[in-house]
Amino acid sequence: MNKMKYIFTLVGMFLLAGCFEINEDIDVKPGGSGVYAVHTNMSQLLQAMQSYLGKEEMDKQMPTRNIDTTVMMKTLLDTASNISAENKALIKDGSVHLLLNMQQKEFNSDIVIPFKSLSDLQKLYNSMNNQSLGFTQLFKGMAGKPDTAGSSSNGNGMPDMNQFNAIYDFTSRDGYLSRKLNQEKWKALQQTSQYAQMKDAGNMGISIPYTLTITVPRPVKKVDNDLAKIFPDRKKVIIQYNLIEVFDHPEKFEYTVTY
Repeated sequence: MNKMKYIFTLVGMFLLAGCFEINEDIDVKPGGSGVYAVHTNMSQLLQAMQSYLGKEEMDKQMPTRNIDTTVMMKTLLDTASNISAENKALIKDGSVHLLLNMQQKEFNSDIVIPFKSLSDLQKLYNSMNNQSLGFTQLFKGMAGKPDTAGSSSNGNGMPDMNQFNAIYDFTSRDGYLSRKLNQEKWKALQQTSQYAQMKDAGNMGISIPYTLTITVPRPVKKVDNDLAKIFPDRKKVIIQYNLIEVFDHPEKFEYTVTY
Protein backbone atom coordinates (compact mmCIF):
# COMPACT_ATOMS: atom_id res chain seq x y z
CA MET A 1 0.00 0.00 0.00
CA ASN A 2 2.91 2.36 0.71
CA LYS A 3 4.08 1.89 -2.86
CA MET A 4 0.61 2.78 -4.12
CA LYS A 5 0.83 6.05 -2.17
CA TYR A 6 4.18 6.75 -3.85
CA ILE A 7 2.67 6.15 -7.28
CA PHE A 8 -0.03 8.76 -6.78
CA THR A 9 2.47 11.25 -5.41
CA LEU A 10 4.42 10.87 -8.66
CA VAL A 11 1.24 11.27 -10.69
CA GLY A 12 0.95 14.75 -9.17
CA MET A 13 4.60 15.51 -9.89
CA PHE A 14 4.24 14.67 -13.57
CA LEU A 15 0.89 16.39 -14.07
CA LEU A 16 2.49 19.34 -15.82
CA ALA A 17 4.48 17.07 -18.11
CA GLY A 18 1.36 16.22 -20.10
CA CYS A 19 1.93 12.52 -19.47
CA PHE A 20 -1.67 11.48 -19.90
CA GLU A 21 -4.77 11.80 -22.03
CA ILE A 22 -8.40 11.97 -20.96
CA ASN A 23 -11.60 10.63 -22.52
CA GLU A 24 -14.86 11.86 -21.01
CA ASP A 25 -18.18 10.22 -21.94
CA ILE A 26 -21.74 11.35 -21.26
CA ASP A 27 -24.23 8.71 -22.37
CA VAL A 28 -27.88 9.72 -21.97
CA LYS A 29 -30.48 6.97 -22.34
CA PRO A 30 -34.19 7.35 -23.18
CA GLY A 31 -35.96 8.64 -20.09
CA GLY A 32 -32.95 10.63 -18.87
CA SER A 33 -30.90 7.97 -17.08
CA GLY A 34 -27.42 7.10 -18.30
CA VAL A 35 -23.73 6.77 -17.52
CA TYR A 36 -20.97 9.30 -16.94
CA ALA A 37 -17.43 7.97 -17.42
CA VAL A 38 -13.87 9.28 -17.47
CA HIS A 39 -10.99 7.20 -18.83
CA THR A 40 -7.45 8.45 -18.13
CA ASN A 41 -4.48 6.92 -19.93
CA MET A 42 -1.31 7.53 -17.94
CA SER A 43 0.90 5.01 -19.76
CA GLN A 44 3.33 7.71 -20.88
CA LEU A 45 3.72 8.59 -17.24
CA LEU A 46 5.57 5.33 -16.59
CA GLN A 47 8.15 6.15 -19.24
CA ALA A 48 8.59 9.66 -17.84
CA MET A 49 8.98 8.27 -14.33
CA GLN A 50 11.64 5.83 -15.46
CA SER A 51 13.58 8.63 -17.14
CA TYR A 52 13.27 10.76 -14.00
CA LEU A 53 14.01 8.07 -11.40
CA GLY A 54 16.19 5.62 -13.30
CA LYS A 55 15.46 1.92 -13.65
CA GLU A 56 17.00 0.91 -10.30
CA GLU A 57 14.90 3.37 -8.30
CA MET A 58 11.82 2.49 -10.33
CA ASP A 59 12.29 -1.17 -9.41
CA LYS A 60 12.43 -0.19 -5.73
CA GLN A 61 9.43 2.12 -5.71
CA MET A 62 6.97 0.56 -8.12
CA PRO A 63 4.97 -2.62 -7.44
CA THR A 64 6.60 -5.85 -8.59
CA ARG A 65 3.21 -7.32 -9.44
CA ASN A 66 0.67 -6.08 -11.94
CA ILE A 67 -2.45 -4.34 -10.67
CA ASP A 68 -5.83 -4.85 -12.28
CA THR A 69 -8.51 -3.98 -9.77
CA THR A 70 -11.98 -2.46 -9.60
CA VAL A 71 -13.20 -0.71 -6.46
CA MET A 72 -16.82 0.26 -5.92
CA MET A 73 -17.24 3.95 -5.16
CA LYS A 74 -19.24 3.24 -2.01
CA THR A 75 -16.13 1.58 -0.56
CA LEU A 76 -14.03 4.68 -1.18
CA LEU A 77 -16.73 6.81 0.42
CA ASP A 78 -16.58 4.96 3.73
CA THR A 79 -13.71 7.17 4.90
CA ALA A 80 -14.66 10.31 2.94
CA SER A 81 -15.72 12.49 5.86
CA ASN A 82 -15.74 15.76 3.90
CA ILE A 83 -18.15 14.67 1.15
CA SER A 84 -21.80 15.57 1.67
CA ALA A 85 -24.50 12.93 1.96
CA GLU A 86 -26.10 14.26 -1.24
CA ASN A 87 -22.87 13.86 -3.20
CA LYS A 88 -22.26 10.41 -1.77
CA ALA A 89 -25.71 9.37 -2.99
CA LEU A 90 -24.85 10.59 -6.50
CA ILE A 91 -21.74 8.43 -6.88
CA LYS A 92 -22.30 5.46 -4.56
CA ASP A 93 -23.17 3.11 -7.46
CA GLY A 94 -20.08 4.07 -9.43
CA SER A 95 -16.76 2.29 -9.71
CA VAL A 96 -13.06 3.00 -10.22
CA HIS A 97 -10.92 0.59 -12.25
CA LEU A 98 -7.13 0.78 -12.08
CA LEU A 99 -4.76 -1.06 -14.42
CA LEU A 100 -1.00 -0.97 -13.91
CA ASN A 101 1.28 -3.25 -15.93
CA MET A 102 4.95 -2.38 -15.70
CA GLN A 103 6.07 -4.85 -18.36
CA GLN A 104 3.59 -3.55 -20.93
CA LYS A 105 3.97 0.07 -19.73
CA GLU A 106 0.22 0.36 -19.17
CA PHE A 107 -1.28 2.68 -16.58
CA ASN A 108 -5.01 3.41 -16.94
CA SER A 109 -7.89 4.42 -14.75
CA ASP A 110 -11.62 4.35 -15.42
CA ILE A 111 -14.29 6.11 -13.39
CA VAL A 112 -17.80 4.97 -14.30
CA ILE A 113 -20.87 6.43 -12.57
CA PRO A 114 -24.49 5.75 -13.55
CA PHE A 115 -27.10 8.48 -13.08
CA LYS A 116 -30.86 8.13 -12.72
CA SER A 117 -31.97 11.44 -14.23
CA LEU A 118 -30.68 14.47 -16.10
CA SER A 119 -31.08 16.44 -12.89
CA ASP A 120 -28.74 14.00 -11.18
CA LEU A 121 -26.31 14.24 -14.11
CA GLN A 122 -26.13 18.01 -13.65
CA LYS A 123 -25.44 17.65 -9.93
CA LEU A 124 -22.93 14.85 -10.54
CA TYR A 125 -21.00 16.69 -13.24
CA ASN A 126 -20.72 19.90 -11.27
CA SER A 127 -19.75 18.03 -8.09
CA MET A 128 -17.07 16.03 -9.89
CA ASN A 129 -15.49 19.28 -11.07
CA ASN A 130 -15.89 21.65 -8.12
CA GLN A 131 -13.24 19.93 -5.96
CA SER A 132 -15.80 18.39 -3.60
CA LEU A 133 -15.49 15.16 -5.58
CA GLY A 134 -12.20 15.68 -7.46
CA PHE A 135 -10.60 12.68 -9.16
CA THR A 136 -7.46 13.24 -7.12
CA GLN A 137 -9.36 12.73 -3.88
CA LEU A 138 -10.91 9.52 -5.20
CA PHE A 139 -7.49 8.19 -6.17
CA LYS A 140 -6.14 9.06 -2.74
CA GLY A 141 -8.90 6.99 -1.20
CA MET A 142 -8.02 4.12 -3.50
CA ALA A 143 -4.39 4.40 -2.43
CA GLY A 144 -5.28 4.43 1.23
CA LYS A 145 -4.57 8.11 1.87
CA PRO A 146 -6.66 10.26 4.20
CA ASP A 147 -9.56 12.07 2.61
CA THR A 148 -8.78 15.68 1.72
CA ALA A 149 -11.80 16.63 -0.35
CA GLY A 150 -12.12 20.32 -0.77
CA SER A 151 -8.41 21.01 -1.04
CA SER A 152 -7.26 23.21 -3.91
CA SER A 153 -4.51 20.93 -5.14
CA ASN A 154 -3.46 17.33 -5.07
CA GLY A 155 -1.44 17.66 -1.89
CA ASN A 156 1.93 18.16 -3.57
CA GLY A 157 1.51 21.82 -4.48
CA MET A 158 0.49 20.78 -7.97
CA PRO A 159 -2.81 21.59 -9.72
CA ASP A 160 -5.80 19.29 -9.65
CA MET A 161 -7.24 19.29 -13.21
CA ASN A 162 -10.77 19.34 -11.80
CA GLN A 163 -9.92 22.71 -10.34
CA PHE A 164 -9.75 24.03 -13.91
CA ASN A 165 -12.82 22.17 -15.15
CA ALA A 166 -14.65 23.92 -12.32
CA ILE A 167 -14.62 27.24 -14.19
CA TYR A 168 -17.57 25.93 -16.21
CA ASP A 169 -21.21 25.55 -15.20
CA PHE A 170 -22.87 22.43 -16.57
CA THR A 171 -26.62 22.24 -17.24
CA SER A 172 -28.61 19.19 -18.33
CA ARG A 173 -32.31 18.73 -18.95
CA ASP A 174 -34.42 16.90 -21.51
CA GLY A 175 -33.18 17.84 -24.97
CA TYR A 176 -30.43 20.13 -23.67
CA LEU A 177 -26.82 19.75 -22.46
CA SER A 178 -24.64 22.79 -21.92
CA ARG A 179 -21.28 23.81 -20.44
CA LYS A 180 -20.70 27.55 -20.09
CA LEU A 181 -17.83 29.58 -18.68
CA ASN A 182 -18.44 31.07 -15.23
CA GLN A 183 -16.72 34.45 -15.42
CA GLU A 184 -16.35 34.88 -11.65
CA LYS A 185 -14.71 31.46 -11.25
CA TRP A 186 -12.48 32.16 -14.24
CA LYS A 187 -11.27 35.45 -12.74
CA ALA A 188 -10.65 33.76 -9.39
CA LEU A 189 -8.64 30.98 -11.02
CA GLN A 190 -6.40 33.49 -12.78
CA GLN A 191 -5.24 34.75 -9.38
CA THR A 192 -3.94 31.34 -8.23
CA SER A 193 -0.40 29.96 -8.40
CA GLN A 194 -1.75 26.82 -10.08
CA TYR A 195 -3.00 28.92 -12.99
CA ALA A 196 0.48 30.37 -13.48
CA GLN A 197 1.98 26.87 -13.51
CA MET A 198 -0.44 25.66 -16.16
CA LYS A 199 0.15 28.76 -18.27
CA ASP A 200 3.87 28.02 -18.16
CA ALA A 201 3.16 24.45 -19.26
CA GLY A 202 1.19 25.74 -22.23
CA ASN A 203 4.01 28.08 -23.19
CA MET A 204 6.34 25.06 -23.29
CA GLY A 205 4.15 23.38 -25.89
CA ILE A 206 2.81 20.69 -23.56
CA SER A 207 -0.37 18.97 -24.71
CA ILE A 208 -3.04 17.10 -22.74
CA PRO A 209 -5.37 15.45 -25.28
CA TYR A 210 -8.98 15.60 -24.10
CA THR A 211 -11.87 13.94 -25.94
CA LEU A 212 -15.48 14.53 -24.95
CA THR A 213 -18.11 12.16 -26.35
CA ILE A 214 -21.81 12.89 -25.83
CA THR A 215 -24.43 10.31 -26.78
CA VAL A 216 -28.11 11.25 -26.68
CA PRO A 217 -31.32 9.26 -27.28
CA ARG A 218 -32.64 11.46 -30.10
CA PRO A 219 -31.02 13.11 -33.15
CA VAL A 220 -28.99 16.22 -32.38
CA LYS A 221 -30.60 19.41 -33.65
CA LYS A 222 -27.71 21.79 -33.04
CA VAL A 223 -24.21 22.06 -31.50
CA ASP A 224 -22.70 25.52 -31.10
CA ASN A 225 -19.03 24.50 -30.75
CA ASP A 226 -16.95 24.69 -33.95
CA LEU A 227 -14.77 21.77 -32.80
CA ALA A 228 -17.76 19.44 -32.50
CA LYS A 229 -18.29 16.57 -34.93
CA ILE A 230 -21.69 14.92 -35.22
CA PHE A 231 -21.92 11.24 -36.14
CA PRO A 232 -24.02 10.28 -39.21
CA ASP A 233 -26.88 9.01 -37.02
CA ARG A 234 -26.84 12.44 -35.29
CA LYS A 235 -27.04 10.82 -31.86
CA LYS A 236 -23.37 11.20 -30.96
CA VAL A 237 -21.14 14.28 -30.69
CA ILE A 238 -17.35 14.29 -30.27
CA ILE A 239 -15.26 17.32 -29.26
CA GLN A 240 -11.45 16.95 -29.17
CA TYR A 241 -9.03 19.54 -27.85
CA ASN A 242 -5.83 20.18 -25.93
CA LEU A 243 -6.83 20.79 -22.33
CA ILE A 244 -3.89 23.17 -21.80
CA GLU A 245 -5.46 25.61 -24.29
CA VAL A 246 -8.24 26.29 -21.84
CA PHE A 247 -5.96 28.76 -20.06
CA ASP A 248 -5.74 31.02 -23.09
CA HIS A 249 -9.21 30.57 -24.56
CA PRO A 250 -11.60 29.10 -21.98
CA GLU A 251 -14.64 30.12 -24.04
CA LYS A 252 -13.41 27.81 -26.80
CA PHE A 253 -14.53 24.80 -24.80
CA GLU A 254 -18.07 25.90 -24.06
CA TYR A 255 -20.82 23.95 -25.79
CA THR A 256 -24.56 23.61 -26.02
CA VAL A 257 -26.13 20.49 -27.51
CA THR A 258 -29.84 20.46 -28.27
CA TYR A 259 -31.64 17.29 -29.34
